[in-house]
Amino acid sequence: MNKTVIGIVAITGISALVAFGTGMFDNSGSDDPDLLDNGQLATHARTVETETGGVPHHEPIQYRAKDSRPAITKPEFIPGATAQIAGGTKGIGVAINGKARFYPLYILQYHQVINDTLEDCAIACSY
Repeated sequence: MNKTVIGIVAITGISALVAFGTGMFDNSGSDDPDLLDNGQLATHARTVETETGGVPHHEPIQYRAKDSRPAITKPEFIPGATAQIAGGTKGIGVAINGKARFYPLYILQYHQVINDTLEDCAIACSY
């Protein structure tokens, strides 16, 4: 067991020496740390673009237009006995005075908000 561990450590160490010694991780042979691999000058703006996809850190990143996926305000339901939902479907369940609702997560992931009323009680289901 000990010989195996020592052998693995030795092989790993030799591999690291070969990789670093041959310049495998060198930046295209340039001695100038401000040059990128393609010869362009590395600037702060390029660094920000790389780290944030072009958006400065202090600005929020918005991936889609506001209100592009409207909330469901009048959901339609079917009886649980006739529903064709896979057995492992995850969701949010609400029960009030013996009446129940189930909001599947795959619907909430798209719309993000479902506004409903159950037994005169307003429900805002959000994901």
